[in-house]
Amino acid sequence: MFDWNDLRVFLEVQRHGRLLTAARSLGVSHATVARHLEALERALGSQLLVQQASGYQLTPAGQALLAHAQAMEEAALLAQEAVTQRLNPLGQVRVGVTEGLGTGFLAQRLGALLRDYPGLEVELVSVPRFVSVTNREADIAITLERPTAEGLIGRRLTPYRLRFYASRAYLDRAPALDAQADLGEQTFIGYVDDLLYTRELQFIQGLCSDPRIVFRSTSVIAQREAACAGIGIAVLPCYLVGQNTPLEGVLPERSFTREYWISTHRELHRSARLRVVWDFLLHLCAAERSVLLGEERPLA
Repeated sequence: MFDWNDLRVFLEVQRHGRLLTAARSLGVSHATVARHLEALERALGSQLLVQQASGYQLTPAGQALLAHAQAMEEAALLAQEAVTQRLNPLGQVRVGVTEGLGTGFLAQRLGALLRDYPGLEVELVSVPRFVSVTNREADIAITLERPTAEGLIGRRLTPYRLRFYASRAYLDRAPALDAQADLGEQTFIGYVDDLLYTRELQFIQGLCSDPRIVFRSTSVIAQREAACAGIGIAVLPCYLVGQNTPLEGVLPERSFTREYWISTHRELHRSARLRVVWDFLLHLCAAERSVLLGEERPLA
């Protein structure tokens, strides 16, 4: 009979593709991960993973084991949930979200949730990339693309709108900007193309043939700050542009609409602590729809 700890290691290596990365995730040594894998393969009498240039890949035996290992992990998580909710109601929920929504919108609005549920602890993983629920980087993920992985529950969280913004300092010295045809004369702020995590955030290239982008960043917050400093025009989510910023909307007739999606593991969706956060996020985005769609400027 194999050890549950061996299965945990197998799942982490499958998710990350490398022993060292799995070891870091588990907080153990590279040698410990290798030892657990060897023990599991010995107990089952089959090779489960094979090392390739791109990382470890599942063998047919590994593929056969994967679904069962994931089901056991989900059952263990729910068992832990049942016990911890008796001893310490609620607990920790990790939310993975793109940087703009996490840093510029959610962080300043989570206070009401934490006041209503004093036993709750929220970890907000707010980075300029997608955070994976499948790889256990988060309990809840908010992404720009519809979740399609097996075993996930996902739904549309909210639409949001982006517009062109620039500071008055930039507009006073730049060529006139009265129509889309004038964009070719402007200076832009944008993303680093080869580090862009989704094509949903490509805007400028389709609007003029050879845009002059003088500042690029993987961070939309950095782009906003550069626009405030007068470096150029940026395409920003409306919810990031508060009433107290020096930014003005330009070409008001031109905007972009995108959608956020929320997802979690099917089994985790039954968790009480997760559902508290899940429902709060849905209600918050519904209540703040006018801010997300740029019909009303946030105060901050």
